[in-house]
Amino acid sequence: MLLRFRVENWASLRDEQELSLIAADQHDDLALREVPGTDFRVLPAVGVFGANASGKSQLMYAMFYARSAVLESHQRWEPNGSTGREPFRLDQARSTEPTTFVFDLVAEGVRYEYGFALDDTRVLEEWLFSWPQGRIRRVFERFGPGARDVVAGPTLRKGYGTRTRTAIEAVRPNSLLVSAGAANSHPLLTVIYEWFRRIGTAHDGNSFERLDFTLQKLGGRYASQMRRLLQLADLGITGIRSEERKVPEEVSVRFSELMRLIEPEHVSDHKVEIRRMPKIMVAHEASDGEVELPYARESSGTRTWLEMLGPVMEVLAEGRVLIVDELDARLHPNLAGQLVRLFQEPEINRNGAQLVFNTHDATLLSRNSYGRLTRDQVWFTQKGRDGATELIALKEYKEVRDDRGNLLNQYLLGRFGAVPYFDDDFLPQTYEIEETGPLVS
Repeated sequence: MLLRFRVENWASLRDEQELSLIAADQHDDLALREVPGTDFRVLPAVGVFGANASGKSQLMYAMFYARSAVLESHQRWEPNGSTGREPFRLDQARSTEPTTFVFDLVAEGVRYEYGFALDDTRVLEEWLFSWPQGRIRRVFERFGPGARDVVAGPTLRKGYGTRTRTAIEAVRPNSLLVSAGAANSHPLLTVIYEWFRRIGTAHDGNSFERLDFTLQKLGGRYASQMRRLLQLADLGITGIRSEERKVPEEVSVRFSELMRLIEPEHVSDHKVEIRRMPKIMVAHEASDGEVELPYARESSGTRTWLEMLGPVMEVLAEGRVLIVDELDARLHPNLAGQLVRLFQEPEINRNGAQLVFNTHDATLLSRNSYGRLTRDQVWFTQKGRDGATELIALKEYKEVRDDRGNLLNQYLLGRFGAVPYFDDDFLPQTYEIEETGPLVS
């Protein structure tokens, strides 16, 4: 369960920005979940809207990066290498200051705040607090890059003494303690690590991975639900099958040798396993039966829907968080709305899954949308003249209520900002034609 996310000095997010999933209103028809030890209830979905280059994707990629740092910093980052962070670079002073990420989350029924700050080469701060009985408790705080900078709270010090010392001694200047703890089988730190591992992500860079996952699930426990979602999309698809294509032995051997030269510290002497993209065929209804077509022949919208099905079904079944960059990319607005609806409906989302996404699809702001976002589920990004992004909640506009008959129109007309601005005189001036005489005499 994700309650809040804060980020500072990442890409265009120069100043601290907070995205909250805590409900501001009563929603009897939404799949809300109670937060242990509080009066809060969390929302099943939030959407971020804004103009191109306003910072919507940077907010999603801040979460992607933080997740990757937790999962990979200890075992995959080069010991003396870069952290790979992306600070705000339009201000020289800010570009050298730390980048900070903070997650307010619930894992295994306990609320935690986990955060860290780093520069280009080191972790400068890291902390974990918990609220096991509704009262805050320090799990650990780290005030610098080294093991000596870690202060363990009573739970880590007394309950997991030897494993805590092992994890602290293993931490490097550019690795996170949670990452080092999980690598050394620390029970409590692994709880936080697993929370991040279970976050689902969807962006252009992992489309094949998501498709492969969907194909696996089509023959597994979610098969019947996924086939119904295919029918819901009215794509005319009756089935999908894939055939693995073997990689020649000599290609695997040469690839393994190349990888050992490039990354000798991360590649063993064993042969590196590589896969070719399987041959994927999609069956469609036809007048005289079924016809199979290559996956590549499908429309981009059909491919996007198929790639999303597996991750969405697993997140819903296991109560995970799914973060999506450009939910509407190549999807019809009705399909994007239906995808959001899967998380909104209490009868469907029974395990507390959450969807965090950005989009250009303004129809999701309409009361007629299948996704029917409420005012506390809508956020806007705006970029100022200094290039810095500001994240604004729709609920901050006090006069906006959930009777949103004209909310869509207000947004498109710029009532809340977060839309492109056009100078009405620009295009006519751009296409003014000077009378220079005939081109051919």
